[in-house]
Amino acid sequence: MGSPSPLQAARDDLAFLKAGANEARAASFQRYFKEPVAIYGVEHKALKARREELAARVRGAWTLDDALVYCEAMLEDPHLEARGTGFQTVGDFVAKAGPELLEPIHRWLESYCGNWGLVDNLVPSVLSPLLRTHPHLVSDVVGWSASPVLWVRRGAAVAFVNLMDDPAMMDAGYEVALRLQDDGQDLIQKAVGWMLREAGKVDRHRLEEFLLHHGPRTPRTTLRYAIEKWSKEDRARIREATKG
Repeated sequence: MGSPSPLQAARDDLAFLKAGANEARAASFQRYFKEPVAIYGVEHKALKARREELAARVRGAWTLDDALVYCEAMLEDPHLEARGTGFQTVGDFVAKAGPELLEPIHRWLESYCGNWGLVDNLVPSVLSPLLRTHPHLVSDVVGWSASPVLWVRRGAAVAFVNLMDDPAMMDAGYEVALRLQDDGQDLIQKAVGWMLREAGKVDRHRLEEFLLHHGPRTPRTTLRYAIEKWSKEDRARIREATKG
């Protein structure tokens, strides 16, 4: 079996998703989102197998440009599984991407995500690896924290979750945390807390100092996520020390 063209692969995969739609499973997935999300309800194991099959068929044949054509075609379908599969496929080729990929990523966050699930699919698989390869893009992503679009701001925080082993990336992550400190959106507060929790796994002392210094302004949701793996005693101590 040869390699399909990007557009043919997208047509085939969209047909697969529609054939595997399950209303009951879709309703179950919807429970994880506050906003209405278009979901086919395809069984996860079948979806994963389908994506792995495509990855095997196009390996060595497609370029990043082909993956982008495929992704853009998948994005025309509003369903979670279609767009997520498009992002994951670009992720398979991101190691060869240049800094110009940042613009489509921003556009996808701004116009095609619409829920935390797609942000958390796109960003770790495409944006974070791009930043590791092209660290000069970090300042642009830090700047996304000022975006009026919720999903772009969440992307700015989630981008650094998997990069905390790099001191420069950790510095950028803490800068994003400061810039988003007054953000009232629950999904932003959770994302910042997640990022800080990962920072604390690498350098707990720095996280504790940050929380003690900025604690009164830190949303309680962010604080809870940041320290949720600490001992009961330490969590109580930090909560008491950071009361506003």
